[in-house]
Amino acid sequence: MLHNLSIEEELRNCLKNHDESSCIPPICYSNEKILEIEKDIFFKQQWICIGHVKFLKKAGDFITKDILNTPVIIIRDKSLQIRVFANVCKHRSAKLLEGTGNTKGIICPFHSWAYNLEGKLKGVPNMNDAKHFNKENLSLKEFPSEERQGFCFVHFGDNPEKLDDQIDNFENIHSKWPMESLLSTRERSFNVNCNWKAFLEVFNEYYHLPFVHPETIGDVYQLPNFPDKTKGSFTSQFGKTSGTGALLEKEQEYALPEMPGLNADVINSVRYTWIFPNLTFAIGNDALWIYEVHPIGPESCKVFQTTCFPETTIKLDRFEKLSKQYYHRMDAAIEEDIPALENQQAGLRNPYAEQGRFSPLLEANVVSFANWYAKKLISSSNFNSFLNSNT
Repeated sequence: MLHNLSIEEELRNCLKNHDESSCIPPICYSNEKILEIEKDIFFKQQWICIGHVKFLKKAGDFITKDILNTPVIIIRDKSLQIRVFANVCKHRSAKLLEGTGNTKGIICPFHSWAYNLEGKLKGVPNMNDAKHFNKENLSLKEFPSEERQGFCFVHFGDNPEKLDDQIDNFENIHSKWPMESLLSTRERSFNVNCNWKAFLEVFNEYYHLPFVHPETIGDVYQLPNFPDKTKGSFTSQFGKTSGTGALLEKEQEYALPEMPGLNADVINSVRYTWIFPNLTFAIGNDALWIYEVHPIGPESCKVFQTTCFPETTIKLDRFEKLSKQYYHRMDAAIEEDIPALENQQAGLRNPYAEQGRFSPLLEANVVSFANWYAKKLISSSNFNSFLNSNT
């Protein structure tokens, strides 16, 4: 039997000030019912970020993804606006597109029903004898979507609030970097046997660096500042680096040029930002690296890793060669993080696991997330029903 009052009390410990706050209760990293509540309130009832889309440049450029078991198409229409459609035909539910590419229209591979880039049904072979058949009523299911600073946000629920209410001063905090000029040059995906929150947390804390990454990136990072004051569902922390944080400490000689137009105060630095619930990124002198995380089960998640550079950098003759060192750094750090995360997950499922305390500075972004998470979970009617059902 769950000790329901203690779970709620532990969540309230996450609402305290940074120097008093506690970690999210261990049960929230392994309980199937809590995961279903999280999917509902964190992923379906608010805007979520589903990746960097600046590489979709021309009309008809698209990428497909599965978001919470929902296959979607992310595509630029004729006016170059990003649209997000359910990846399913209105005829007999065949999947429409796979992978990435460019298309003049969306044509079902099963019976050749054809949709334009705005999702309108335009071509239907051999349907003339179907009574009361109206193409106008058979557009693809479209989800509200918006693009900010190269990121695509989507809302899977009804009556979404304004995106700017959710990420109020996001653009202002990142205004010193040329976010709009950055293009993704590599995306890879992989699964990790840990809770989705745990993966995002490790990317946003400095505490583990000298212990998990002692010979790769541990010496690159100096002590960070406390997080900026954010308005909305995100947190951001700035810190100085020795060289670039986008390369291993022993490979700094492979650094690409700084992004154009950077202010002197952000040279040799990195900003770590977490857009709640599921996307986080770091931006430094020369590169942007992104992690988008989606839960598979309570103890497993799917991760999309994306690396971005300015277009001026990508056009350099030496880019192809030097960029490999950046990709190597991303992969090397993750290869060290994953065993630590899977070990942590084994501990989180231990029945004797207890709620810990945060290092106020070194885990500051994680403290901010825990506060946001606990506040929304406690106020959820679904969570309160879960508590009552287990008394």
